[in-house]
Formats: sequence, structure tokens, C-alpha cells
Amino acid sequence: MSTIGQKEVNPYEHYGGKGVKIALLDSGVNMYHSHISERLSGVAFRVNRDGWIERHDDIRDYLGHGTAIAALLKYVAPESEIVIGKIFDEKLTCYPSVLAHAIDWAVDEGVDIINLSLGMSERFDVVEESCKRAAEAGIVLVAAHDRQSEIVWPAQLDEVYAVEATEIGREQWTFTEHSSIGACGFPRELAEPIQLYNLHGHSFAAAHFTAWVARYFEAENVRGNEYVNRMIKQIITV
Repeated sequence: MSTIGQKEVNPYEHYGGKGVKIALLDSGVNMYHSHISERLSGVAFRVNRDGWIERHDDIRDYLGHGTAIAALLKYVAPESEIVIGKIFDEKLTCYPSVLAHAIDWAVDEGVDIINLSLGMSERFDVVEESCKRAAEAGIVLVAAHDRQSEIVWPAQLDEVYAVEATEIGREQWTFTEHSSIGACGFPRELAEPIQLYNLHGHSFAAAHFTAWVARYFEAENVRGNEYVNRMIKQIITV
């Protein structure tokens, strides 16, 4: 994939996102995994038999995706506070209304960043409205952007930072030909050859950017989209 403007930077490597609260909306978390090893708070969302969205306490991860994303966030921004919104159960699919409900929950939780290592092929008003409410509350939304598979929503919303995996290293950033932010698509560093066969892709690229924003927020003692835009100008040259 071609990229425009690439620069390796490392100005915030000594920061861990202390004081920054991240909502991870995904498949839950395995808190006993060696890359997690701590109790994380959160809520699970599901549609009950009557068609209503209900909340419950079982945020266990049966798919591994949410755990892998949480592990990366903890690796890059280890001092950030991560709260779990479980929207996937046995498959990496959910109703758009469930995603919207989880975004609204994250707003009520007072998070600084919402990480959406996910995407949809359709634009849904209910999700867009929740993203707008989150942005109006000063929350940064980061989502995976997969143009090749046409999984581009909600990443393409004006309120969301679209991030896709590119062939670059960690702590490198680009603008892609699709005007997305390009980032490393690999999870936390693992011993070779395990790294080559581990999960990788746009989901992890989004998490890399989320964690970097958390570092930046701690270092500069700021919050909000205005400062993320300023950060992007610092880490990417065109």
C-alpha cells in the first residue's frame, strides 16, 4: 500500500498514558492472560429475547480479539486505565444498536478515548449519532479502517480518526492514499517466529494510535480532538 509522508518519531516513549481512561469496545478480556494479569472493570451488552439491549457483568473473552487488543494497549500505554465494553460474544459481529449503546455507555463512564478496533460495511444513523455525542463530550474516537474489504464505518465519520495497517514499523506513522492514518498492524512484540504468525491487521493499527494518543495526553496534560490534531502534525510530515 502506498503511503504519503512517513516519519519515525519517539518523543513520548517514556510516558505510559497515566491518568488517561480508554474504553475498549470489543469481545471482552481474559484477565488471566499473561499479557493482562490484572482485573479490569467493564460491562457486557447483548440483545435479550424481547429485543431489548441489556447489560450484564460477564466480560470474559471467548474469541481472543479483545484480549489481544487490550494487551497491546497495556504494552504501549501501560499506565492508562482501560475499561471494557463487551459487544461481541461468540462471533465478531453485533447489532449496530449494541455498538451505539456501548459508545453511549463509554461517554457516561467519562473516558478520554474510545478504541474501536472494528468496522462495518454500512453507515448506520444510530452509530453516527452516538459518535457525535461522544465527540461533543470531548472524547476521542479511534476506529480501524479497511478500505480493501470496504469495512470503513464508523472510521470514515468526521468525528472518528481512521487508522489502517501499513508496512511500517512501530512508532512510525503515515497518511495513506485514503487519507487515513497509517500505523503498524502488529500486536505487542513477541519472540520470533511467533510474531509472524500472530494476529495482525487494522485492528492493531487502531490500538497503536489509541495508545500513542494516551501517551501524548499524559505528556502534554491535555485532552480532546484539538490536541490530537496537533499531535498528528508533530508525528507526521507530508
